[in-house]
Amino acid sequence: MDPLSLTASIVAVLKLTSDAVTYLRDVRDAPKECRERMVEVSNLNTLLLKLDLRLSESNAKDPWYIEVRSLAVKDGPLDQYQQALQHLFAKVKPANGIRRLANTLMWTSIKEDVASILTRMERLKTLVGIALEMDHL
Repeated sequence: MDPLSLTASIVAVLKLTSDAVTYLRDVRDAPKECRERMVEVSNLNTLLLKLDLRLSESNAKDPWYIEVRSLAVKDGPLDQYQQALQHLFAKVKPANGIRRLANTLMWTSIKEDVASILTRMERLKTLVGIALEMDHL
């Protein structure tokens, strides 16, 4: 995988993660757990931004860089998380006007999908955190 593909994968996931935060913010009257999910998604966004920055400063021939590419392989952690977010957004579409009210009402029906995405997100957060730590060794 070339360096641009890895960066493109991270950028695509960053965009979807940002959209997830926007969606969760629009669910204004949702339970406390919805707000907690927004914080979790934001934390992953921060880690991905750090990883993207570290990758842009690294040499593509570094052993660390070569290992980090495994995060973005087909059906790898980034790909799985991206697919899960796309599946969720296929159900809720971006909010505007009436759609914001619908998002609030839909929260109870998509909680299970969000829980599944959170499982993938936790795995990705762990892997990205490890990758960032390994760069210091």
